[in-house]
Amino acid sequence: MRVNKKEKRLNFFDKLILGLSIMLGLALLISYFSPVTDPRKSWIIAFFGLAYPPLLLANCLVLVYWVLRGSKYILFPLICIIIGWGVLRDNIGFRKSTAYTTPNQPNALRVMTYNAHNFKRYGEKNDSLTKHEMLALIDDQRPDVIGIEEFYSRRRGQYAIKDSMKKIMKSDAYYFNPFSFDNGTEAMGMAIFSKFPITNKGFVILSANNGSSNQCIFVDVKKANQMFRFYAVHLQSIGFDPEDYNYLSKVSKQGEADLSSSKRIGSKLKRAFEKRSEQVAKVKAHAATCPYPYIIAGDFNDTPSSYAVNQMSKGMSNAFRKKGSGFARTYNGSFPNYQIDYIMASPAFDVMSYHIIQKKLSDHYPVCSTLLLKSGGNQAE
Repeated sequence: MRVNKKEKRLNFFDKLILGLSIMLGLALLISYFSPVTDPRKSWIIAFFGLAYPPLLLANCLVLVYWVLRGSKYILFPLICIIIGWGVLRDNIGFRKSTAYTTPNQPNALRVMTYNAHNFKRYGEKNDSLTKHEMLALIDDQRPDVIGIEEFYSRRRGQYAIKDSMKKIMKSDAYYFNPFSFDNGTEAMGMAIFSKFPITNKGFVILSANNGSSNQCIFVDVKKANQMFRFYAVHLQSIGFDPEDYNYLSKVSKQGEADLSSSKRIGSKLKRAFEKRSEQVAKVKAHAATCPYPYIIAGDFNDTPSSYAVNQMSKGMSNAFRKKGSGFARTYNGSFPNYQIDYIMASPAFDVMSYHIIQKKLSDHYPVCSTLLLKSGGNQAE
């Protein structure tokens, strides 16, 4: 009986890697269904979407292994990766950075989103140095419109950040809704500041829980003779407690896991996936009634491979997808350490640049984009 030479080359370790390749490839293929599968109908798929970056890396590693072995089995991980080319481009920008693209055109609009974490350094208490650094960062970027999640301000004193922002923007045009709390002396919620006049403002209730910061606010802005709307959103947070972060840190460093802690974290992730699905539907329904070109920006608390981000971006331009570079990372906290902050624009805008300012102040990096509001859009009366 003749033995196939190719099969003969597979030693025991090769067979283990082949089995691993099949499992990793299938898991990667399942992750491609995450952007189009509503977690309310099949929540398990959302976990595969969350795991897309490590699954991609693992498939690349087995791909390299088969390349070095000169084996035909290179085709399996390669095909699995190529099938998800669209998902790959949602996560990685294959272009040079556009951070310093600043078109000198009258219809150019510099927008920014920043989860400011109450203007305190991640994991620490408020301190004036951090606040000054964050305000200086915003001033340096010179946004025309900025949405700030977890915005904190006092009525007076050095933490009267609302007044500081008006000075930076050189404008009194703003909208601050203290969803989280307001005791008359200090308040926290969401805010939008604009260099241009605000003609209308409002909010979309995403969470009925009193004190929840996961909400949506919007303003209608008049720039020259054109109108546009800016939505600032903060989709459902996972709601991890200190014990959850400690457990995740322990697992990543020591590889020690226990069933009860894993189930608790899995339950919180599942609930967040489902809530964000509901919240995106509310924002999209509201935006569908908008008479102006609009921008949706903020902390989505979900990755580029998620259903929430995919649904929000339908019919819109994702600034990262258009002009982003490399593997974007906007969250610098403990988990998930991915891109979870976005800027999206309706078809009346062209995306000219995209930039993440990787300065560790808040637990999020601020995101900036330059948009061009096309002529012939909505004219202000």
